[in-house]
Amino acid sequence: MALGRGGTAAALPLLLPRRPAGTGAAAGLAVRGLTGGGAAGGLRRQLRAPPPGPAVLLGTPGALREALRRRFLALARLRWMVLDEADTLMDDSFTELLEEILAHAPLASGAPRPSGPAEERTQVVVVGATFPAGLSETLAKFTDVSRFVTLTTQSLHRLPPHVQQKFVRLKGRDKLPELLQLLKEHPSSGGAVLIFCNSASTVNWLGYILDDHRIRHLRLQGQMSAAARAGIFASFQRGDVSVLVCTDLASRGLDTSSVQLVVNYDFPDTLQDYLHRVGRVGRVGSKAPGAVVSFVTHRWDVDLVRKIETAARKRTGLPGMDSSINKPSPKGG
Repeated sequence: MALGRGGTAAALPLLLPRRPAGTGAAAGLAVRGLTGGGAAGGLRRQLRAPPPGPAVLLGTPGALREALRRRFLALARLRWMVLDEADTLMDDSFTELLEEILAHAPLASGAPRPSGPAEERTQVVVVGATFPAGLSETLAKFTDVSRFVTLTTQSLHRLPPHVQQKFVRLKGRDKLPELLQLLKEHPSSGGAVLIFCNSASTVNWLGYILDDHRIRHLRLQGQMSAAARAGIFASFQRGDVSVLVCTDLASRGLDTSSVQLVVNYDFPDTLQDYLHRVGRVGRVGSKAPGAVVSFVTHRWDVDLVRKIETAARKRTGLPGMDSSINKPSPKGG
């Protein structure tokens, strides 16, 4: 990958999550984060030439596309591209960005042979808790997906058996009193709480209600700036405040061992979203398995609950999820 001005070149791996995070200093890697939301000069400053040695560029799709369009960045010498949170990258808001980025990289047609890479081209690694069928169709435009090697865990698409899951059937007007009672009963030593809503407006409205009840909390939703979201998450990670009201923005990539209760104030729209929300508790390093409480108010919520209960009872994966990147789409014929 070429970085900086004047064609300064260095062979780099590229990580493409929805949002940059973390550091590789402990592994001896020079890590750069690339985020948008500012002037073009900000992108150029973030892409200053890295120090010698293995380097990683961690960027959001929008910022990467803008850098490529302005020729601040070139991918001719890119060796690895990691697509993190693959299911989210296939959202309508990201698909066009992803395709444009993939078109700039010299993608290899498959995994390196045991004897070593036959050509200096970009190897693609796709990571996710769920793999949507459309992902293979997108990648097939740029590389031979039949040659991808798929590695999965036995628990892929399965509900964590150690996490208690409770479904509360109630009317919409009863959700707020039920939530307030849950928070009142939750002990201060009981770990952090995530409250999921399906829209930014509900996050803000619920935040005002919690303010009225003098319940300290943070809010996290997609209409906030990247800098604001990063600051809120850092504060939550430090334990400054133990209640976070959020959209599904926090259901993917938020790695914290302090959460012991997830409340689905709004039931998620899909089984994929439910699986990701459940995955915020009972993580490695947690002091307790944690619990998930879901408010069920609509007829379509009940349909999803039945599928969840069936999968939990039979100890199988949730239905309707494509678990292989090179498995053909049902619509593909």
